[in-house]
Amino acid sequence: MYRFAKIFIPAVLLAVFGAVQYFGLQPGLDKFIHDNLLVTARPASDNIIIVGIDERSINEIGTWPWPRYFVAEAVLQLTEFGAAAIGVNVLYDTVTPYDEYLLRAAEGTDRLVLGGMGVISPFTDGRGLLEIDYFLLPFYELAAVSSVGFLNALPDSHDGIMRRALTSMRFGDITVHSFPYEVYRVYSQGAAEVPLDAHGQFPIRYVGGPGSFTAVSLWGVINGEYPAAMFRDAVVLIGPYAPGIGEAGFHTPFERAAVTHGVEVYANIIQNFIEGVFVTDAPWWVSMVLLAFLGFVVILLFRYAKPVVGLVVTLVIIFGILFAARLTYNHLHIIVLVGNAVIFLGLSYVANLALGIFSAQSEKQHIKELFGRFVAPEVVNEIISGGVEIQLGGVVKEITALFVDIRGFTAFSESNPPEKVVEMINRYLALTSTAIQHNNGTIDKYMGDATMALFNAPNDVPGHALCAVRAAWAMRGGSLSLRGEILEKYGVDLQFGIGINTGTAVVGNMGSDFRMDYTAIGDAINTAARLESNAEKGQIIISEATYEQVKDYVEVKDLGVIHVKNKKTGIQVYSIEGVQA
Repeated sequence: MYRFAKIFIPAVLLAVFGAVQYFGLQPGLDKFIHDNLLVTARPASDNIIIVGIDERSINEIGTWPWPRYFVAEAVLQLTEFGAAAIGVNVLYDTVTPYDEYLLRAAEGTDRLVLGGMGVISPFTDGRGLLEIDYFLLPFYELAAVSSVGFLNALPDSHDGIMRRALTSMRFGDITVHSFPYEVYRVYSQGAAEVPLDAHGQFPIRYVGGPGSFTAVSLWGVINGEYPAAMFRDAVVLIGPYAPGIGEAGFHTPFERAAVTHGVEVYANIIQNFIEGVFVTDAPWWVSMVLLAFLGFVVILLFRYAKPVVGLVVTLVIIFGILFAARLTYNHLHIIVLVGNAVIFLGLSYVANLALGIFSAQSEKQHIKELFGRFVAPEVVNEIISGGVEIQLGGVVKEITALFVDIRGFTAFSESNPPEKVVEMINRYLALTSTAIQHNNGTIDKYMGDATMALFNAPNDVPGHALCAVRAAWAMRGGSLSLRGEILEKYGVDLQFGIGINTGTAVVGNMGSDFRMDYTAIGDAINTAARLESNAEKGQIIISEATYEQVKDYVEVKDLGVIHVKNKKTGIQVYSIEGVQA
C-alpha cells in the first residue's frame, strides 16, 4: 500500500496541477515570480522625453483642465524643435472656444498623435481581438488632421497590475491601434512587427519604476527653458504628470503600490517598439512538459530519497527552475510559467514527508502490536521511544517478582488431546496476563503453564509490591468460574499457585548479541519462584519483604518460616486472605 501511495500521490498531484496549468486557474504565483524575479531594470532611452502637465505648470497656469492654447503652444514649440513624434495623452472630444489654437498646431505638423477612447465590447472577433462598440475620437476637425490611437489599457484582472500592452482592437471592419503604437508608427514612419497574444497584447518590458524617463515641465517648454537639441528627433509625450489630474495612473511590476503615470507606461511601451525586442509567452505545452518531467523526478524522490535528501533536492530543483526562468526571460525574452511547477514540487515534498511519517507511525504501531505479543508491551514502548537501548546489560533496582503456575495441569494434559490442552492453557494465561497488565505489571515470560511477571520494571511503578498482590488476587478471583467449568467438564480441579517476593535484582537485556531476552535475575527472582513452588492450590504466598510493603492493605495468614531449595536460611512467608480494593 505504501509503495502504491508513493506513485499514486504524485500522479494525482501531477494531474491536478496539469489541469490548473492548462486552464490557467491559479496565476497568482506566476504573477509574483514575474514581478519580483523576472523583471530587471535597464536604462531608459534618451530619445523618449515626457513633457509633464505637472505641479509646476498647474501652479503657473492654474487648475486643470486649462484652455487648450497652452498645450497647443507646447506642440508648436516641439514641432519647431524638430521632435520626431508628439503624442498628447489627453482626450479632446468636446469643442471649446480655444480649439482654433490646438487645430492650428495640429495642422502645422504631421507628427502629432492624439488619444481616443473605445467602449470595449464583451466579445472578440474571430482572431481573438477585442471589439469596440463605440470609439470616442477627438472632435472632428482635430481628428481629421491628426493621427489617433486609443488610450484604453487593460490592467491584469487578477491584481490590477499593468503587465501587458493592448495594441490592437476591432472597430467595425477596421483595426484600430493603441496610442503608443501610433506614436511609434509616426516616429518610425512604419508599422511595428509585434508578436501578440490571442487578445492583441504583449508583455511590457519595463525599464524601471516611476521617474525612469527624462521628464520636463510643460511650463518650461512653452517658456523656452530647454534647448531645442534636447527634443530633436525625439519621441515626446505630453500628458498628466501630477496626482489627481486627468487619470488615475497604473500600478506596474516595479511599483506595485505606487502609481505610475500613463505617459510613463506609454513611454515604456514605445521603448519596446524602438528596441524591437519583445517578450513572448512560451507555448502552453512547455509548462506541461516541465510538470511531467518533475512528476517523474518526484516519483524517484518518493521511492529512494530520505526526507533530508528529498528536501535538499527539492529546494535545489525549485531554485534551479526559478533561475532558469529568469535567464530565459532576460536573455531569450520568453516567459515560462513555472509557478505551478514550484507549488507542485513543494506540495509533493510535503505529501512525501507526511506519507513517510504516516507510514513510520503505522509500521511502528504494527511492530508494537506484533512485538508486544512476544515481549512485554512496556518493554516495546521503551524500545520504540528510545528509552531502552537495545544492548546487553542491565540495571540494579528493587522489583517485585510474581510467579504463577496451574496446579493439576499435568494430570489434565496427560488425559486430553494436545489441542484441548493448548486451548485450556491459553485461557488460563489470558487470565494471568490480563490481571498483570491491569495492575501495571510486566509479563516477563511464559513457561509452559506458568507465568513470570515483574513489577517496577522496566517502568517505575509506585507501590509495586501492592500492585503484584492485587494482580495475584485478581487471578484467583477470575479463575473461580473457569475452575468450575473445567471441573464439571473434565473432572480435573485446576487452580493457581502463586508466589510473590520483593527485592533487588538486575533488570535488562540478557543473552547474546544476536538473541536477547528482557528479564530479571537475582536472588529475589529465585526466591519468588521457590515460593510459587511451595504454594498449594488456590494459595498466594508472599515473602516478609513483600508483606512489609503491603501489610496495611491486606489480610494475611502467618505461615511461619519455610525452607526452600538452595537457600540455607528459612523464609518467613504469609498467605493472602484478603486485599483492600
